[in-house]
Amino acid sequence: MKIKSAASPSVIFTAALITLIIPGGVGQTWGVWYRPTSICAVEGTSAVMSCNYTYPPGLRVKEAFWTEHVQAPWDGKTDYTDLSQHPNYKDRVHADCGDKTSWCFLNITRLNKSDAHEYNCRIITHKEGEKWVGRPGIMLSVTDLKVEIVGAATEGNDVRLVCKTSCNLSSSPTYSWKKNGEPLEKEPTKNNELLLHPVSREDGGRYSCAVKGHEDLSSAEVDLDVRYLPKNTRVLGAPPAEIPEGGSVTLSCSSDANPPVQNYTWFKENVTSPVAAGQNFTITNFTSAQVGLYSCQARNEVGVQNSTAVLLTFTAHKPASPTSPTWILYAVITVAAAVGLSC
Repeated sequence: MKIKSAASPSVIFTAALITLIIPGGVGQTWGVWYRPTSICAVEGTSAVMSCNYTYPPGLRVKEAFWTEHVQAPWDGKTDYTDLSQHPNYKDRVHADCGDKTSWCFLNITRLNKSDAHEYNCRIITHKEGEKWVGRPGIMLSVTDLKVEIVGAATEGNDVRLVCKTSCNLSSSPTYSWKKNGEPLEKEPTKNNELLLHPVSREDGGRYSCAVKGHEDLSSAEVDLDVRYLPKNTRVLGAPPAEIPEGGSVTLSCSSDANPPVQNYTWFKENVTSPVAAGQNFTITNFTSAQVGLYSCQARNEVGVQNSTAVLLTFTAHKPASPTSPTWILYAVITVAAAVGLSC
């Protein structure tokens, strides 16, 4: 720490104690100790700091207060402002220097990023020119909170959500998490991390973090978009229960996927190549050649899934006729292998 004086004395550093040498006189000591020497606090919270000081005998402290570090080189004429009188700290500072003999205490509330400075104890004695400020003082850093996603957010992978700060918080706090604005109580956490091991599509949502006890000062929300391959892929039958020969059948493929399905492909049992592409598959002029099991495949950037096959088949129908009976073939869709026969 360094002490500055209008008399411009020489200064030598001895640990936390400052020794003042006055040419031609007896060595006199000034000492200033700060606790802590640095603070990292979350924006909106408070910072508490203190200093202890000693001074040469024969002097009496008239004023003791906290001040900001002045960036310009000290010229011996600088007038330091008492923080309790500073407009930027109005109603946010509580300072107490007791009986002005050995210590000063400072509490700054509702911190904002403009409060990030070095803070010093200023001591003014009754003797003209004996004005001192202890440097270096306490360095205050003010940070906000930010959620960072670590790991590829694909279902089955391990993902960590990290509550990041721009400096190491002095209080070694614990953290709380919210998903879609609701507190998360049972999710595993480690230090400033929320662990999703493995991540699933149900984990998708908007996440924010806060220091416990200051949940009203949470980070901005970050959207966790979990990618997953197609799920619940199935064939939907659009036609009525029975379609006469020569009619048409339309099948539709449905699937849940993120990102959305890029393409759908249709397959028929025992046929090597796909029979169609697209979400909908229409067979016109239905004949016995189209009888068989059909399935669809949904594909996105993550993977593929095939549906359960559905059966397209014929059922013989014999209409009532007094003369020459005729069998008319109808096409029906069944999910199982059951076939309805009517005469």
